[in-house]
Amino acid sequence: MILTPAGAWRAVGNMRSRVLEGPLADLRRMPRTAFDTGPGEVGADGIGRAHGLARSGSVSTYRYAVHPTARLRGSPVVLVSPLGACGVAFDLRRGNSLVEHLVGEGRPVYQVDDEDLVGHGAAISPGPADLERWVDDILPHVVRTVSDAHQGAPVHLVGWSIGGLHAVLSAAGHPDLPIGSVTGIATPFALDEVPPVVGARPLAVAAGGPVLATVQTLLALMPLPRLLRALGLGSLDELLTAPLTMIARLDDREFLAQLEAVDDLRAIVGDQSRFIGAYFRAMVAPEDLEAGRVPVGHRVVDLSDLRRPTLLVAGETDRVVPPRAVRAGARRLTRADTRLTTAPGGHLGVLTGRGAKGTTWARLCEFLDHHDAPATVEGGSPGSRRVLRPAQSRPRAAVEPLRPAPAPAPAPAEDGDAEQDTPSPPRAPARRSTRLPAPKRASRSPRR
Repeated sequence: MILTPAGAWRAVGNMRSRVLEGPLADLRRMPRTAFDTGPGEVGADGIGRAHGLARSGSVSTYRYAVHPTARLRGSPVVLVSPLGACGVAFDLRRGNSLVEHLVGEGRPVYQVDDEDLVGHGAAISPGPADLERWVDDILPHVVRTVSDAHQGAPVHLVGWSIGGLHAVLSAAGHPDLPIGSVTGIATPFALDEVPPVVGARPLAVAAGGPVLATVQTLLALMPLPRLLRALGLGSLDELLTAPLTMIARLDDREFLAQLEAVDDLRAIVGDQSRFIGAYFRAMVAPEDLEAGRVPVGHRVVDLSDLRRPTLLVAGETDRVVPPRAVRAGARRLTRADTRLTTAPGGHLGVLTGRGAKGTTWARLCEFLDHHDAPATVEGGSPGSRRVLRPAQSRPRAAVEPLRPAPAPAPAPAEDGDAEQDTPSPPRAPARRSTRLPAPKRASRSPRR
């Protein structure tokens, strides 16, 4: 790492701000309120309570607040979180939040959040019951509830990772749902490309440079990694990747803020992010997904039954779900209007990396705009929809005619009056002169 004088000055400023002012990242979440707590038993307030995903947890739907000056437009968007990964990834930090971006564009935004075990340090063990619950119970209930709140408008489903697979299967298995489009970000359709367990990111990739790669190779020859694993302290890569990466980019304030936000997400999710491939295989058999026919409960959902417009986004450097696993969706969704795109970033970076605003988010918003409901909508709250109609002019008040009405025609003469003269037609009214009278000349008195 070689810093220029200007870069060194920025690095010193960033360190000073971090020590004296606290974290560089603004981790405040976008304001939201509970919209519904899932299908199940309905309480006295008319809101359902989810029975749980075979683990007695809860799945809630949240509605994000709209800025007072924003004008709502377009169909509502429902963000589908991955199983056990919570919805923080959609709202990573202020200035780099997909939720903030969509709300800023005036869209009604909702989120389905699986909060049963997130942040409690417990391990999850997903299975076919989780897939059935999401596909046949949770998402159909959420879609209908959100659509009813917007006068039957179609709903855009946007899912990340496993959430994208749930959205695709739910749209394919329930063609009657009011769904406008489906988006899967980093969602695999070929599990043979997805590793069951993903190791820690190598130092050379994280921080860059041959020096760190050499250091990593030398440390791997020492018994220190085995000692760390025996003590339960994690691998050497996990302990050194973040500090070395931070040192290598001390002059980049935005990078440091992003790193803090990612570390905060990892602290919430825990170590389960490394086992996403194993979670996929626990819910869906690779051969079933390869054939495009996925068992869900007591029936089989055929992916070719999906007829909604679909957007699939792959991360160029995604090691969890490689781009080839995402592109396989074009061979499974044969009847859907499918659009494939690739954007920079890994499994998390393609969703909410620093460059996602100009790549993934821009393409997503363009896709949503193209498949919005035809009606133009505006209003002050997510529940209000006002269709704009052409203005109608009021009838003009009656005005007296400028010319007098013509005199009625004379009655026909009787036989006894035949010898009388025929009356002359009425004279036209005298026409007034428009010439102004000449001004009077002042009389001059004789001089004395």
